[in-house]
Amino acid sequence: MTRVKICGLMTEEDIHVCVGAGADALGFVTEYPIPVPWNITREKARDLVAAAPPFVSTTSVVGGPAAAVLEIAELVRPHFLQLHGDESLEEIRNICSSLHGTGIKVLKALRIDVHSGKALFSVSDPLKASAILAGSGISALVLDSKTASRPAGTGVSLDWSIVRKISATIRIPLILAGGLTVHNVARAVAQVRPYGVDVISGVEKHAGVKDEKLVKAFIRAAKDAL
Repeated sequence: MTRVKICGLMTEEDIHVCVGAGADALGFVTEYPIPVPWNITREKARDLVAAAPPFVSTTSVVGGPAAAVLEIAELVRPHFLQLHGDESLEEIRNICSSLHGTGIKVLKALRIDVHSGKALFSVSDPLKASAILAGSGISALVLDSKTASRPAGTGVSLDWSIVRKISATIRIPLILAGGLTVHNVARAVAQVRPYGVDVISGVEKHAGVKDEKLVKAFIRAAKDAL
């Protein structure tokens, strides 16, 4: 069964909504260096992570210098640290090494430009970039879309045929993000067969506020797919 992460949570109320709907994981955008509607401070993220119930995993979504994201990880203590910026391969490896033994695992988002199809990484070919990242020490690879106006939470889907090729070639879990909604998540899961899906804007009333009906419908559609 496909795992579901609901990202961009900003209140305890939305945590309760997502957990009650059956979410497997909760995501908190923590001091992201580019302005996005879901940004919260590391102190707020710490408090929300602490409010998550047992058996539901937590993720801090971060970007920026390695020292800063490691400080966030130390304070927030999420289950996962999701690198969602322009980290170099060396930085990713160093962060993974620094967190080894802490219980915090690292996810890396590979953002793909929806217009050019190029990966935002030192290697622009998405398949080659994914293969390199899969061997960097991360626990899972998140594939997300990037547009000219937003680095994440774009509401725009990726080319799922490319994502499926990546999923078939890497040996770590693949998490699909980018433009997923109640209306397309079942098709995405059927086509890509990812380990998990990650949604933010597709289940909101407006930026930063989750819609309970959409959250429930999204999770049901994702888990009933295949």
